[in-house]
Parts: sequence; C-alpha cells; structure tokens
Amino acid sequence: MEFRHAIYRLYDEEHVSERKIAQMLGLSPSTVHYWITRRGESATTKSGRPRVTDAHTDQNLYEASRKDPFLSAVDLQKEWTPACSVDTVRNRLKQKGLKCRTPARKPFLTQFHRQMRYVYAHSKLHWSVSEWHRVVFSDEKIFRSSSRGALRVYRPVQGSDRFKEQYLVHSSNPIYGRPRFTLCVWRAFGGKGKIRTPYIGLNDPPKGPDMNPVENVWAELVRRLEIHWRQTGVRNRDQLWEDVLQVFHELPEEYFENLIRSMPRRVRTVSSKHGGWAKY
Repeated sequence: MEFRHAIYRLYDEEHVSERKIAQMLGLSPSTVHYWITRRGESATTKSGRPRVTDAHTDQNLYEASRKDPFLSAVDLQKEWTPACSVDTVRNRLKQKGLKCRTPARKPFLTQFHRQMRYVYAHSKLHWSVSEWHRVVFSDEKIFRSSSRGALRVYRPVQGSDRFKEQYLVHSSNPIYGRPRFTLCVWRAFGGKGKIRTPYIGLNDPPKGPDMNPVENVWAELVRRLEIHWRQTGVRNRDQLWEDVLQVFHELPEEYFENLIRSMPRRVRTVSSKHGGWAKY
C-alpha cells in the first residue's frame, strides 16, 4: 500500500485536495478519502488472495505489449507468466491502461505515398473553409445487393438466443432465387452539397480517402441501406439504384457542410503525421 504515504504527503504537506490527489495517483476519490480519514490503526486493508505477480512482472507485461501490441494475452502469458492465468494477464494490462480493441484497417502506405500525401496536405494547410467550399469532391462506389457491411445489433446479455430471427442478418439476399448484382455509382458535391460554379477540381493524392469526404458519404449511404434492406431486400438493379438515390437525398445539407468544414482538420492531421493516416 505504498500509495498511502504519497496520499499523506500530498494532503498534509502540500495541501492538495482529495479529488486532485486521486487524479494525480490514478485512484478513486473514495479510496483517497478512506485512507485520509482512517489513517493509523483504524485503517484496515481488504483480505484476499495475494497477487500472483509483482510490480516487475507487471511492468514486463506492459512493456512487451507496448513493443508489440498485436501479441495476445495468451502469448504474453506463455512468455512472461506461465504460472498465471490468461485472465490475470488481461487484468494487469487493463490496470496499466491497455485494453484489447479491434484494430483500424487502412491501406498500406509506401514512402512514396506518404511523401505525396504530405505534400498535398502541406500545400492546403492555410486554406480557409470558404476556399474548401469551392472544391468539387467526387468519387465512385460499387454498391452490392448482398453486402452486409458492419451492421451491429443490440441484444440482451443474458437469456437471449443470438440465432433468433430478430437478431439475424442474412448472409445473402433475402429475396430467394434472385442473383447477386452490383451497381457502380459516381457522385460529386461541393459548397453546401450542391454543385455550383465556379469550382476547383483537385487531383487527390495517391491513397487519399481520408482527405476526400465523399468516402464518408459512401459509408453513410451503406449504413442507411443496410438498415433499409434488413426489411426489404433488393429485387433488381433498378431497385438498388432507387434505394441509393433515396438514402442520398435523405442526407441533410448540414451533413455535407460539416464534411467540408472538416477539411482543414484533415489536412492538418495528415501534415502533422508526415503523410500518415487521419481518423477520417
């Protein structure tokens, strides 16, 4: 319980508040209050099994995970703590602020790609939003009748059947006997979502989807189509086209305005990362 001495020193000698001490030491405010009000013989520690790892082992686990974040808890357990369970390894990493997450997927960038992306972003660093309003953003997208993308579903943690019809997503077109088909669509927008003149046509850098907001439009259209098709399916290519048009026209102009306003942030991020990926 080494943190007790730090709590007492900060509280008594430096007159730091309990909440501030909790933030500085990474503790809960209730824990800090407990040790301040019950110091001495009245302070008791919780009983339980002793920790099976020491501080040195915990630090080794943390450093190994930071060095190679794709190592699984099983890999770390075999290498560093064979006497401990995999859950213990996960708990130690979580206590150190590391949580297992799904990695982001982006195309691989060569040094040439990074250089060209950096040159493009750096040349637009001082562009205002009004200048970005004069740009036509365009791209093409292939829509598929059987795509199910990243659709997710909320269902009860306990007592629910994941194979119940209301929680299912069909792996193929729910209209049986119909072939799968695709539709290539090209879209452009500028200003507040409407094409106006005069406009500037920009040559996008190689591997530059994060600096082209049309990619965000496509993702939003796919998300809305997935919800729509969950109930209706797609009978033919004409219906696919009509559905794409419908969800596109449902997008408010504010949506396009926000995308254009995000352009200064996009190019700043790519420039600061010397051509690396932005979150967009």
